[in-house]
Amino acid sequence: MDLLDPLPDPVRRLCVAVEGDGASRGDPRPPLVEVVERAGMAAGLDQATLQIQPTGVLLVLTSGVNEARVVAGLTRELGNTLWRRNRRSPGGHRLRCRLSFHQGLVRLTDDGFTGQAVSAVAEMCASADLRAELAGSPSSDLAMIISGQLLDDLAYPESPDLHKTQFRPVVVTTPTRSISAYVYALGPPA
Repeated sequence: MDLLDPLPDPVRRLCVAVEGDGASRGDPRPPLVEVVERAGMAAGLDQATLQIQPTGVLLVLTSGVNEARVVAGLTRELGNTLWRRNRRSPGGHRLRCRLSFHQGLVRLTDDGFTGQAVSAVAEMCASADLRAELAGSPSSDLAMIISGQLLDDLAYPESPDLHKTQFRPVVVTTPTRSISAYVYALGPPA
């Protein structure tokens, strides 16, 4: 997806944030961008715009995408891509990631994507709950968080790949809001 002109009105979209943790030297974003791009291609995300952020990567999907397919597919493929990368990484320079999903109104401005959905997905990705989930699962390369509203819409039986029972409920609290969400640390691929 290539959006050239700013959108005058906000549009409801699925937003994804990815941030890296781990033994990365210098700026962690270049390997993170490569991992996210590979995982996105493997998941079939051809309707997403990637925007590099100061702390990681933001993906904004075209309205009308199959959100359940995107959440399940991107989570699976990001986990697989990290596992393959880390298995081959010399000297144990392991990249571990935090992944978040939320949907809501997004506006495209001359400076990139903005809106409460963009802010919320970034806040969830940086949350202490998600950091603790990843830190508490040393064998995992990926921990994810999804807003409660989005998981309520997408969970089984709507998507056979998203079962609420695999998630732990949390509340992400920021100075301006509280976001009900669910966290989960993925294990290595089977």
